[in-house]
Amino acid sequence: MQRTNAFPTDHGQPLMLTTEQQAIVHSQAASAIIAALAGTGKTTTLACCAVQALRAQPDARILVLAHSRAGVQAFQHRLRALVHQVPGQLQVTTLERWSARTLRQRDAGVRFVADPVELRQQAQQALLELEAQLQRQPDERISMPAEVDMQAFWAFNRAAKQSLLLQRVQDAGGDLAAFCEEQLLDYTLARIFCAYERLRLDTCGDVRYYAEGDCTYALAQEEGGPLPAPYDLVLFDEMHDLDLAALTVLRRLLHDPATRFLGAGDFNQHIDTQAWSVFRNQLHQLADFLPQTTATLPLTQSRRFGPAVAQAVNRWFPVGMQASTKRYSTVYQWSYQDDADCIRQLLQAQASLSARDGATPAPLTVILRHPHEAAALEWAVAAAGQVASLHGLPHFYEERELALLLGLMYAHGLQAPDWKSSPCLLGPQILERFIDGALYFGKGRVDTRQEDSDLPTMAAQMHQHPQGIWRFLIGEHTAQGGRRNFAAFGNFLHLPLALQDNAQALLQQADVWGLFAATPMPHAEAQRLRTRVQGFIDLVAGLSVPQVLQQIASMVQRRQRLQHTGQPAHFQILSIEQAKGQEFEAVAVPFLAPGRFPAPVPHALAFVERNRLYVAITRARQRLWLLEDARHPIQAFEA
Repeated sequence: MQRTNAFPTDHGQPLMLTTEQQAIVHSQAASAIIAALAGTGKTTTLACCAVQALRAQPDARILVLAHSRAGVQAFQHRLRALVHQVPGQLQVTTLERWSARTLRQRDAGVRFVADPVELRQQAQQALLELEAQLQRQPDERISMPAEVDMQAFWAFNRAAKQSLLLQRVQDAGGDLAAFCEEQLLDYTLARIFCAYERLRLDTCGDVRYYAEGDCTYALAQEEGGPLPAPYDLVLFDEMHDLDLAALTVLRRLLHDPATRFLGAGDFNQHIDTQAWSVFRNQLHQLADFLPQTTATLPLTQSRRFGPAVAQAVNRWFPVGMQASTKRYSTVYQWSYQDDADCIRQLLQAQASLSARDGATPAPLTVILRHPHEAAALEWAVAAAGQVASLHGLPHFYEERELALLLGLMYAHGLQAPDWKSSPCLLGPQILERFIDGALYFGKGRVDTRQEDSDLPTMAAQMHQHPQGIWRFLIGEHTAQGGRRNFAAFGNFLHLPLALQDNAQALLQQADVWGLFAATPMPHAEAQRLRTRVQGFIDLVAGLSVPQVLQQIASMVQRRQRLQHTGQPAHFQILSIEQAKGQEFEAVAVPFLAPGRFPAPVPHALAFVERNRLYVAITRARQRLWLLEDARHPIQAFEA
């Protein structure tokens, strides 16, 4: 006799549902949102709803949307666990791809661009267009960069489109500068964005091309009625990530009262500032945005971890997390005195995994709030003869400014009388970043053509013939050509050779901060650069320059060996954004302290910082380490 909470599958083994999941699968609500918690099986529940609908009506037309490609893959995986074959009338896609398909159905000639080189050229062209505008009509509020910071520009472009920035500016009276000042937005980036959007239009006002994010944005901007959506059921996963543009499209898609809708999200995982805020029981704001009366269905029993992790979550977040006693998990709440102590504890936690049994243990997953914290941890892991893989975080020695310092430190040693010509200890990838840093901080500009083609060739040549590094830095290389001010680099090279015995003293005696001072950058980026550089100076204390370079060369070699063999790293270090949507056997969340993690943010964004911590601690399946500052423990968040 089949149990009442058993959901039949095509594979013979039924799926056991919780009472909450059962209620959702059998719900008859015309429109509903699943308010889920971490690991409660929201994607599995949506997949069951799709299968249930097809069993009741085999010809039902079902559209399944997710916010991300990873969400699409996760849904497809859950679906395959339930049925042998997915019928053709069940579509699973992202909202962006669905929007792209809708645009192509209207016009088969629409052009989609994904080539980063072409997109970067368009952004550079937008900068030139803005420069021409400012020559005609100067604007003292704009601080023109010598080149477009592509990372900052694409982040602004994405946020502007998700939040329907230009529409909101028009609704506020049309004054872009005043709007940016009120909303604390970068006015220069806003002007470059406007120039970029004008370049996407041809002389007739038609869109020349669509890049990632533009399709949803295009449909959201339309002043039209319903979108053609002949579906009996629409399912939407990852609703906690939905922004205003996506919700506007979803509202138009759900115009037909005969179309049932079921969405799901863990709104405690809303960490994108453009996502629609439903913090503090404001889920009704999302429901009110949808065209039909929308019910809220709870999903609170986690299938990912046991009661110990659920209790740790509830201690800081009053969300009513539940977990089955049949699942076992352990939480270690440790206190640290300083960063070095915290890192020692992380090494101890990893060692406990290795000692647990004879089999190769899964790596300890460390989730960090700030990218610069990865440098000291990666350095300590390497010093212990182990390897760390980084995900969503850069290796510190490949940061532009740190690669520049490494190149300068290496070149400084070339003046030694006993120096022998041999390949540079720094590999081509680091040298490429070194050249990029030298060109950028030498004058604050990198030529696009050179960035795309010359740098790898130059780096390879410097690796084989390190004297080229010296010639490059003192102005005897054609890429430098006397067109950039490298005087500060030359001063570094002529510091006393004896400083090679003390890497920290070399960096302290050199005018390190003067190397970067001439390059204009936003205050926040300048602060991050200063933090990274100071962290590196602290790392190399007590080491000679050759020891520092050898340590980094060893780190790169271990990393390459790991990639070649496919063996697991001892540590995997993730950003919160990278960790979101994943789960791991053993997780450590270090450097917990008010003002650090959670970080200080404006009051309006406090819920985002709270949610980042929630995401981090709900990734663990079996073992969770929480490392708190002994002097400043984390306080519980308000409901």
